[in-house]
Amino acid sequence: MSQKGNLFRAGLALLIVWGITGCAGYRVGNISGRDLQGVHSVYVPVARNDSLEPDIQVTLTNEIIRRFNNDGTLTVNQTSNADSELDVTIINVHRTASRSSTTNILVTAQYQLTIEAKVTFINRRLGRKIFENNTVSGSTTFFTQANIQEGERQALPLAAEDLAKNAVALVTEGW
Repeated sequence: MSQKGNLFRAGLALLIVWGITGCAGYRVGNISGRDLQGVHSVYVPVARNDSLEPDIQVTLTNEIIRRFNNDGTLTVNQTSNADSELDVTIINVHRTASRSSTTNILVTAQYQLTIEAKVTFINRRLGRKIFENNTVSGSTTFFTQANIQEGERQALPLAAEDLAKNAVALVTEGW
């Protein structure tokens, strides 16, 4: 019986050692590359607007900040003392017809609204750009109803939210 007990203890010890060393490469939480080591905060200045859509830059900036706060990977620091910086330039806002009316095929019933931006992420601790001028887009659809301008006005924050999701994922996930 003591030989079985020793064999059981040896097997249990081997299983514990194998379990500890087998999971040694895994981490819980943020998994970032070498470029993001030591980066804990991000500065998000107000986005530049090179598109023809007025007053969208504040909406997009607020969505990016909200997305970083929800993600929790990096803390948003609204001073220039942050470890990193995310610069966003809105380059295009456009809508395309996606569905015609069921009663008249010459009338558009649904549009897709797309916001395109160039995104640059700078690691200030390393003093270099991690990526520069990557194109990120966000889109949503909206129905025209009676007023196309009102539908587009209501759709802009949703497209900005989608763009913010994609931009933050680019930073935190490295895609």
